[in-house]
Amino acid sequence: MRFIAVSDGYDTGEEGNDTRQMASEIKNLVNDMYAKDFSVKAKTGLRQRREAGSYVGGPPPYGYLAVWEGRVRKLVPDENTSGIVELIYRVFIEKESYAAVADDLNRKRINPPTIYKRTKEVYCPLDVAYKGWDKSSVERIIRRETYIGKLVQGKTTLTARDEKSRIHKSAEEWVIKDNTHEALINTDLFQRAQEVRRRLQEATASNSHPTQGVPIGENVFDHVLYCGVCGRKMTRHSYVKTYADGERARMDGYFCLNGGRTKVETCPQSNRISRNDLTGTLMNVLHMEFATYLDKPMHYIKVGKEQINAARFQTEKEIKTIQKKAQRLKEEETGIYMDYREGRLPQKEYVDFKMKQAEYLYELEKRAGTLNKKQKEIEKVQEKYLKAIRSLLKMKNGESLTMELVDALVEKIYVYPGKRVEVQFRYVNEMLEGVIG
Repeated sequence: MRFIAVSDGYDTGEEGNDTRQMASEIKNLVNDMYAKDFSVKAKTGLRQRREAGSYVGGPPPYGYLAVWEGRVRKLVPDENTSGIVELIYRVFIEKESYAAVADDLNRKRINPPTIYKRTKEVYCPLDVAYKGWDKSSVERIIRRETYIGKLVQGKTTLTARDEKSRIHKSAEEWVIKDNTHEALINTDLFQRAQEVRRRLQEATASNSHPTQGVPIGENVFDHVLYCGVCGRKMTRHSYVKTYADGERARMDGYFCLNGGRTKVETCPQSNRISRNDLTGTLMNVLHMEFATYLDKPMHYIKVGKEQINAARFQTEKEIKTIQKKAQRLKEEETGIYMDYREGRLPQKEYVDFKMKQAEYLYELEKRAGTLNKKQKEIEKVQEKYLKAIRSLLKMKNGESLTMELVDALVEKIYVYPGKRVEVQFRYVNEMLEGVIG
């Protein structure tokens, strides 16, 4: 490997560069020492600013503004949002729920921190789509000691090699300063909120059920289940229930993440349904909808195969006809070209022939492409059709619902509040339309 340093006049490919090599190595050493010394000084300066009570973070927390007082960056209350922070704490202590606080703020159409930071609007205008609070936003405010006048900084640091990699420091290395700025809530209110947080964490831990021996099953409706109100794909909720006699069973249900939340206005009511209710409803509807196929499934397999094979044969026949026409055109071109070369055909007539031939060949190739595409569609239709009939046979034999069966027979399932269900089927006969006929 050859190394060339233009500014230092150093080239490993030339002789007599030993002195310059030594100088280059010394420069690299000095540069490395300078970088390390600068890093140490920067970190020391940052720690000194933190110990002086300066806020060295990014944007100030919700409820505060950051202003410079000399060389110290101080947090001062934001008169527009400081009262909202106190409201958050009081509602949280009263209702003991992050979601309840978020719902209260969303009903009032109060902009969340990210939106307020960008627009400086406390309330969302009526003519603007509202993007509200969620539980995590509320929790971050509830657990933050900044609101009692305390700064806790230096929890993490960045490595010199990778700025994306953060190192979490031990609590002993944190810089904690009391009374660095005006508190938005009193210590008593903060401690009461932390006690509620502790109880919620304990309740969450006590409700966790071990799942060993009760594995989670296939998400049968994963591809087809949607909220009928807002159109959002519904989410599965699965947990293990322990009965009084010690027996355990896995309970599955589905819900819309938007349903009953005030963060978005498109789905105001809670929308939930258990897997048992959904399965029972769907099985009844399937039996009614496909009663004809369930009576004679083998007949429909035979009819479907015959129609598919006939369509495939017709397509292949048309492709062969096109190939023969293209071959005849090439043979005809050879004779015309010889006539032109030997002077029996004027150049103008030869050019006219070539232009018409090129246009005709283009149409043949276009038609051939369409037929090849149709052949691939026929293969897909055959696979879907036979899969649907096989699924009906399984259903007739009493087998339980599977994802394969649901995907083969159902296009979409819409669930509405009150467990009302609307099903859009993949009709078996319609699978053959458009491709076969």
